[in-house]
Amino acid sequence: MQTKSISRVKALQLMGGTKGKYFSAAFKKKDGSYREMVSRTGVKKFRKTQDKKSFAHNLDNPYFLVYDIQKKGYRVINLETLLWVKFGGTRYDVIGNAN
Repeated sequence: MQTKSISRVKALQLMGGTKGKYFSAAFKKKDGSYREMVSRTGVKKFRKTQDKKSFAHNLDNPYFLVYDIQKKGYRVINLETLLWVKFGGTRYDVIGNAN
């Protein structure tokens, strides 16, 4: 597996550009614990409402909304504590200190 280093902005673009394909990500949770998840974007089947959007869609916060395949539910990844993303056979280590 290849490993590359990318910025948080590039990581956001990478995850947003997966077009519904599976990817893995690791980050530190709010309580400081380490979390890895297999997820995807674009899942709409399990939304509770069609018109109400998540707070993660706001452009003024560092969150990215995904569907967690293992837990079968929507989860939010904090981009400020994102450690790495795996997609397409490449692991992308996110440059910068995680909080």
